[in-house]
Amino acid sequence: MNQAALAPAGPDFLAHVGQMGVLIKAQDWSAHPLGSPQGWPGGLKAVLATVLGSPKPMYVLWGPEFVFFFNDAYAPMLGQHGNGAMGRAFAQVWPELWADFAPLLRQALSGQGSSYDNMALTLARHGYPEPTWWTFSFLALRDEHGAVVGVHCICTETTELVRAQARQAFWFELAGALREAHTPKQLKALAAETLGRYLEVSCVGYGEVDAAGEWMQIHHDWTAEGSPSVAGTHRLDKFGPLMFAQLRAGRTVVVTDSATDPLTAGTAYASAYQAVGTRAFIDAPLIKDGRLAVIFFVIDSIARVWTQGEQALVEEVAERTWAALQRLQAELDLRLTHAVLDHRTTELLHTENALRQSQKLDALGQLTGGVAHDVNNLLAVIGASAELLRGPGLAEDQRGRYLDRIFDTVARAAKLTGQLLAFARQQPLHPEVFNVNEQVQGVLDLVRPLMGEQVAIELKACGVNCCHAQADISQFQTALVNLVVNARDAMDVKGRITVQVQPVDRLPAGPGRDMQPGDFVAISVRDTGCGIAANQFEAIFEPFYTTKEVGKGTGLGLSQVFGFARQSGGEIAVTSAPGQGAVFTLYLPRAQGAPTAPDAVPTLDAGVHDPAAQATVLVVEDNEILGEMACEILASLGYRAVWAASAAPALVLLARSEKHFDLVFSDVVMPGMNGIELGLEVRRCYPGLPVVLTSGYNAVMAREGPYGFELVLKPYTRDTLGRAVGQALAGKTGQW
Repeated sequence: MNQAALAPAGPDFLAHVGQMGVLIKAQDWSAHPLGSPQGWPGGLKAVLATVLGSPKPMYVLWGPEFVFFFNDAYAPMLGQHGNGAMGRAFAQVWPELWADFAPLLRQALSGQGSSYDNMALTLARHGYPEPTWWTFSFLALRDEHGAVVGVHCICTETTELVRAQARQAFWFELAGALREAHTPKQLKALAAETLGRYLEVSCVGYGEVDAAGEWMQIHHDWTAEGSPSVAGTHRLDKFGPLMFAQLRAGRTVVVTDSATDPLTAGTAYASAYQAVGTRAFIDAPLIKDGRLAVIFFVIDSIARVWTQGEQALVEEVAERTWAALQRLQAELDLRLTHAVLDHRTTELLHTENALRQSQKLDALGQLTGGVAHDVNNLLAVIGASAELLRGPGLAEDQRGRYLDRIFDTVARAAKLTGQLLAFARQQPLHPEVFNVNEQVQGVLDLVRPLMGEQVAIELKACGVNCCHAQADISQFQTALVNLVVNARDAMDVKGRITVQVQPVDRLPAGPGRDMQPGDFVAISVRDTGCGIAANQFEAIFEPFYTTKEVGKGTGLGLSQVFGFARQSGGEIAVTSAPGQGAVFTLYLPRAQGAPTAPDAVPTLDAGVHDPAAQATVLVVEDNEILGEMACEILASLGYRAVWAASAAPALVLLARSEKHFDLVFSDVVMPGMNGIELGLEVRRCYPGLPVVLTSGYNAVMAREGPYGFELVLKPYTRDTLGRAVGQALAGKTGQW
């Protein structure tokens, strides 16, 4: 302390120095070793004048006995120690501190000051020991000669600050513990352990009260080392009716000593508390839905005075634990619901797959039966005609009739397979832009004579040049014929058929599909017939499904329309009701531009190009009979033909005699390298060498087209093959 602070006080150094100055003046000092204050050393008077007037907590310890003087700011910190403390020896005022403070004070008395932050001290200021924290600065007091005559202590109690920091850390730890819990049992255990370690008690637990409010079940509790557990089932009234009433009313019960507290005292209940090692406790009840639901308890095995902060802490932990349990249970219920839904969804998917498989098998059985029936009929006609052709003495007109019948049956068989491929969306298509109005008008002109005199047909065309579609024209014509014939049959050859063409900007929603925006042309065929029940809307597009009498329909017409629409990027929709007619609407992608004018078809002039004289065709076919037949047909047309059984020997022949071949005619579906791959290889290695492909079915061609190669569909005739080869040699490609 500087010299100014130690300067002598005025005539009365205790003037204007607060209540403690008044206390010093009023106190009898006659028997005290220091005597009357007027005779005290000047240094003591000077420092007291400063300390007693300070708003900060301070005290002075004078002489080797450490005589204790303190100011107003320090007085409340003494608690019960304040009575008669002024002027007594420090060791007598604070006996519980003397062992810790004696070395510090002697160090200061030797002239060496010191300071300490947040020093932990257990004090009995209010009749019971309590943990406290302090910040101290010890300064040596010197007289006018420089000799150390006492200690000046500046102190601040930091108990609340330390507790606040500890509470903050506790809440952070508790939140993490509750967040990490995966089961209710684990959550309650973590909450109890975290609070128990923080309060340094014997036992903490979460008791659940039954609906009747008579029993408490403690599934798990936390106990300090050496402390008994209270887990189990307890009857609440055995702990005393007064305490039980407080809990049922939702009031927290705080007991310092169960042996003396009016709520718990008495021989009738002492054994109950002794049995669970309880001397002091806090019971925080939770009233939920109008009843006592939970008792969150904290137990200490020794008597203990609980602070209001500790009570509030236990109450808050109880509420937070309850809330965390509710959230966790909701999460667990949600997870269980998700698991059940996932399991149910999996079961439904399995059921759906099984149903689909069953439906596929049913459809396959229906399809196989229909195909077998129609193919057997066709084979019967061909077989009978061929057998009759073998008969001796057959007249020429009969021979011609049988041959015509065979050709006609083969054509019907080709149509049957084409319709099946159309439904399966596996037929090769050649989309091109065309005027829908013109094509519809052409089809109606073709079928009008077939409708009968009592069927009226009306066309409602769209505006000029606003309805151009992009699709396979031939398949479109076939689909429209099927729709018109179907409408006629639905009316029993009497009524009105209205065909309307219009642009639309979306595909309608339907079974298994959502509404799809886009540019489309809608071709609607409306009839005034018997109508269709809603439960038949999907079945009518299945192959061989028909409601017509035997011999009046194959059940393949609408399936061809369905497959063509889907493969073309469009849709077929139906609206109908029994007795109100039906409307079938075919949707096709709308083209932005107008159709291009067709190229002039070059003609074969014997004077310009004589195939028999200079064209050699390499036939690639894995079926030996078909290969021989193709070579014979080409020979009959005047071409020279060489057969290869697969792509590999064909490439070898080309490599040996490239200039000897004018055209490659190859099947598509073959072992190893297929016809498309062969054609692309020929195009790469032998530019300019035309390739003609043939196939009855190929998924790649149905999906991606023939890659610009000439295509002949099986079964083909001599004329079809001849035109295709001739056009290819003349530089014209297409589909035959």
